[in-house]
Amino acid sequence: MADRMQWFHKRLPHFAYGGDYNPEQWTPAFGYEGETVWQDDIRLMRLAHVNVATVGVFSWVSLQPDEQTFTFEWLDRVMDLLAENSISACLGTSTAAQPAWLSAAYPDVLPMDEDGIRRKHGQRQNYCPTSPNFRRLARNLAERLAERYRDHPALLLWHVSNEYGPSCYCERCAARFHEWLKDRYGSLEEVNRRWVTAFWSHTYTAWEQIEPPGSRCEHSVQGLVLDYRRFTSDMNLECYRNEAEVLRAVTPNVPVTTNFMRFYKPLDYFAWASHLDVISWDSYPQRSDHPSTTALAHDMMRGLKEGQSWLLMEQTPSQVQWAPHNPLKRPQILRLWSYQAVARGSDAVMYFQWRQSRGSAEKYHGAVVSHAGHEHTRVFGEVAALGAELGALGDGILGTRLPARVALVFSWPNWWNLEYTPGPSSSLRYVEEVQRYYRPLWDRNVAVDVVPPGRDLSSYDLVIAPLLNMVSAEQGAAIERYVENGGTFLTTFFSGVVDENDRAWLGGYPGPLRRALGIWAEEYDPLEPEMRNRVLAPEGGKLPWGTYNCDFWCDIVHLEGAHPLATFEDDFYAGHPAITEHRFGRGRALYVATRPEPALMANLVGMLLDDLGIAPPLEAPQGVEVTRREADGRGYIFVLNHNTFPVHLSLPDPMRDLLTGTRYEQTLTLPPREVAILQV
Repeated sequence: MADRMQWFHKRLPHFAYGGDYNPEQWTPAFGYEGETVWQDDIRLMRLAHVNVATVGVFSWVSLQPDEQTFTFEWLDRVMDLLAENSISACLGTSTAAQPAWLSAAYPDVLPMDEDGIRRKHGQRQNYCPTSPNFRRLARNLAERLAERYRDHPALLLWHVSNEYGPSCYCERCAARFHEWLKDRYGSLEEVNRRWVTAFWSHTYTAWEQIEPPGSRCEHSVQGLVLDYRRFTSDMNLECYRNEAEVLRAVTPNVPVTTNFMRFYKPLDYFAWASHLDVISWDSYPQRSDHPSTTALAHDMMRGLKEGQSWLLMEQTPSQVQWAPHNPLKRPQILRLWSYQAVARGSDAVMYFQWRQSRGSAEKYHGAVVSHAGHEHTRVFGEVAALGAELGALGDGILGTRLPARVALVFSWPNWWNLEYTPGPSSSLRYVEEVQRYYRPLWDRNVAVDVVPPGRDLSSYDLVIAPLLNMVSAEQGAAIERYVENGGTFLTTFFSGVVDENDRAWLGGYPGPLRRALGIWAEEYDPLEPEMRNRVLAPEGGKLPWGTYNCDFWCDIVHLEGAHPLATFEDDFYAGHPAITEHRFGRGRALYVATRPEPALMANLVGMLLDDLGIAPPLEAPQGVEVTRREADGRGYIFVLNHNTFPVHLSLPDPMRDLLTGTRYEQTLTLPPREVAILQV
């Protein structure tokens, strides 16, 4: 895997810059002089400093108009044009949207919904992920592409399918699910034990009795619901591996990836990560998103492969078409958001798409080349200017990492379990709670690695695990060892309540975290939307004195060695601990039994960072994002001003801005929405 990425960077010793290119939409078959349009595309790509074009992502029917016929000639010409102009190809396997002929010939490929209704042909990712016919035909196309272009000078990277995520509830999926359960648990008796099926007399006596969960069938067995989510993620992964394996067999040097989508609920990206040579993802923040929201997603993608650099595979150069309202990116925002990705580990800045589609679902989606069809537009000018800047940066930043002393725990099974469970609150939103604890870290410009619960935590000084409801015995033991060996661990309300199969921990919450946290949570009080409580941080304590608001949830906690940093003010549990700290071994563990207002959360996180001596690369005003990428003695500090006004930063030493060449002695003045990359 490392060798393939070394080959990649040797072939392209610059930031990958370009985007999705769909030349098949501009051919004589659709009324265009394909070669004329393609030649103009190449001219424009050179003007925009494009060095990578993602081709063939949705080209299945253009490459295979029926099962026996393949028409690669047009793609041959496109690949040759790219190579002749020193533009590399991120070559798609074209399997994200099957042709109509395939659905008609093999109707079993089409998925069933939860109600048992077979979908008709259309859209994309509209196939059953366990379908042998789909897998056979997809693998065959991937193999033919690999054989044809294995030695082509343009080939740089394989792009398998696109934004995976289909689900199905057909009889074949049910049968495959039974096999998956046998592999996971070994016996039906063990399934019944793990799922607690004695409840409501739901015990299964034959494998065939287990059906996929749905609104019109069984969905009260939480273990079934949870495992079907795991199963669906695994079946999608099998589809990816089905193609990736043949690509690696034919082209062993060429890296293989597929594009992820932020915090995408159906797929456990941590389970996928080891099967990708490089993580790539599609970033489409909304205008109203706080910069920390996208920063967290970037950190997640970097964390999937333990800090390795990744690729920004898609973003819009101007606007999307799928939101209720689709405003343009204002001037400078494209550049600012692109550098935010680079600042957090990306070695690519790519777009969807190159030339704006004339019709169909995404004709209003922004593109580098708009319907105007030329370079004399604001968006093209911004894209070309950014391409020139990235090209001038050279290769020093590529492959560098962001050193982090803080880890933020995230778990897809925990997410599924919290939000697909009956009670205790329909308002539980796992990602939102994670973002609440990420925000004060972002505000202080502290580097964060996003990690799964099972990863080795020993290299981190501080580990924060918001709303870690599901904790296995092994995970609990690992966290306990981490704290005992000197780590600082923080978790929050409703954590340590169930195991990996959603069975409640007996003997008192927070289950296997109880010893390290030094508390016992007797009850939890999910508040109605209008309900509030207050938290008192006492005078002379570790937290700034005062009364703070809290809402949403309150755990009723008893101390078992921990001491309170703050207590509840209201209701029958007034005086009970709201925030606790427990010295355990050489470390300490904290529990936040409610959702405090942002000021108290910021104070708490700030206290821990100060105690541990964790500081940002540079002190910066509010709204200024600062990160550091480094490797082999090279260091680069990225400074991004998200404000609409200029800011001033004091520098500990003279530094040179790689973007402008300016040398700053003591003070860096950054205009609104501007960026600096300081070499240190």
